[in-house]
Amino acid sequence: MARVEAVVVCLLIIAMDIVAGVLGIHAEQAQHQGRRLRILFIECRQPVRRAYELGVAAAAVLAASHAIANVVGGCSCACSAGNRRATPNRQMASFALVISWIVLVVGLALLILGALPNAKTKAAECGLPRHHFLSIGGILCFVHGLFCLVYYVSGNAAKREEGRCT
Repeated sequence: MARVEAVVVCLLIIAMDIVAGVLGIHAEQAQHQGRRLRILFIECRQPVRRAYELGVAAAAVLAASHAIANVVGGCSCACSAGNRRATPNRQMASFALVISWIVLVVGLALLILGALPNAKTKAAECGLPRHHFLSIGGILCFVHGLFCLVYYVSGNAAKREEGRCT
């Protein structure tokens, strides 16, 4: 039964990160449908409401995926107890957890920074170009799914090896 649960959780996390990545990439495509004017390094462009909605949705799905992965992944401290070293599975889980948090922060920041200029409905906004923030954030969603998967699998393997979570 535990293996079936693990497979379902892994598929859920991967599916959510794939959905978030696709939403981010579609938000970038929707953003390019708006009108734009570029003079030297200043760019004026018409906000696209659809890009805002898709970008925020991608950020929300990414955050939910991360929350699920951390809740069901349990604790996986790389600390050693006494003279014992942490097992390789526990070390891998800790490494994947740290990397997944870094990817989450960067991915969420890019998705939000790419979506926010599209929140306005009428006026064009001028400023420095923010090219590909949404698509790079979408790609980071796929990377996040990979590291969350590694975290969950190695964390569960470490729990089975040790019989408890310390």
